[in-house]
Amino acid sequence: MEELSRYVPPVAFLVLLLIGIFGLMRWSWRRRADRQSGQTGFYEYIAGGKAATGRQIGFATYVATTIAPSTLDRVTAYGLGMRARVGVSDVLDASTPLVTIDHPGRHLDIPWSDVEAVFTAPGMIGKWMGGEALIIIRWNLGGTLLDTGLRFETDEGHDLLLSIAESHGVLRTADEPDPSSRTTSSESQEIA
Repeated sequence: MEELSRYVPPVAFLVLLLIGIFGLMRWSWRRRADRQSGQTGFYEYIAGGKAATGRQIGFATYVATTIAPSTLDRVTAYGLGMRARVGVSDVLDASTPLVTIDHPGRHLDIPWSDVEAVFTAPGMIGKWMGGEALIIIRWNLGGTLLDTGLRFETDEGHDLLLSIAESHGVLRTADEPDPSSRTTSSESQEIA
């Protein structure tokens, strides 16, 4: 019994150290979300959405939203830091075409006029698939460029979103300049 009691202080120290590390990580995550939560410029539906019509593109895994062009500067405000299964739709609100992402943290309604580029990528923070498995939507929110990554459950949804992006003139292909060229997070801007 005495032999086991000599291990109690080091084990207790390690447990307290791990609790402290996880506490600091949680505090940092919340602090980042608080800094980013003042962002304005989200789309407001005309007449409260009563004029909106649309069609479902498909279901996808929402990977992350990052501040473009950084791969590591994740947006955590509004619950957008968490991966989720989302529905993606092509919506027409009166005369404004939108792509909508039904994220449980924040419903993202992105006007196609704010979309800078749609391109495929092998991955982004939190998800690396290889090939062209992810679709990245680069869009402008109140002067801040964001990249939102989606991994569709079916090829039909993947191809349909790419064809809609092509019809809006924002699809980028491999032979065009790479819009996913990325810098370090220290060179990116914060959401104010």
